[in-house]
Amino acid sequence: MTNRKNLIFWGTITLVGAGLAFYSYFSRPAKYVGPLVSPNAEQSPASTLAPIPTLSPSPKTAGGGTTPVPTEEPFSSLNGIKAPATCQVGGEVAFYDEGTFASKDSKISWQNVDSQGRLINWHISPNDNLKIGPNIFANLDVPNGQYDNLTVRLPEKPAFKNYLLTASITYGQFVQGDLKVKEVNCSGQVKVNLNF
Repeated sequence: MTNRKNLIFWGTITLVGAGLAFYSYFSRPAKYVGPLVSPNAEQSPASTLAPIPTLSPSPKTAGGGTTPVPTEEPFSSLNGIKAPATCQVGGEVAFYDEGTFASKDSKISWQNVDSQGRLINWHISPNDNLKIGPNIFANLDVPNGQYDNLTVRLPEKPAFKNYLLTASITYGQFVQGDLKVKEVNCSGQVKVNLNF
């Protein structure tokens, strides 16, 4: 009977200990591992680590002490891109009737776009219901590339004879370990003329 009590006692102690070990292991907060990278991306091991903000002292205050001021962390994006995205648009599109148009070197080009999931936002002036493409980087070359002969579709009844197109694109940047989606305006413009 004593052996049975000892077995029950030590079995209970073992179960409680195992339960505490599991609880302490699974109740810890997860640690940040770093940005996800493509297995095909060529990177050095150091480039996959999230940047760590540093503190630098500011000039002395009136009381004689110094106040630490965080410095801006270096730019880091998906796939090891180390600079913000940029883009340019240019050229002209001429319509000869509602369905026939000719592109005169209309294009958008981009640099440092970190993902094919990023967007191209077209801005039309004066505001009308034109449809412009492309509007996402899916099936386009990233991080750098160019798309020639933009696709432009007119509304059923265009309100104007001349339009100016500008664009902006989105890109990602790691800020204090979190990926933030930012937007940048493209330089240049595309003219759309209705010759009918």
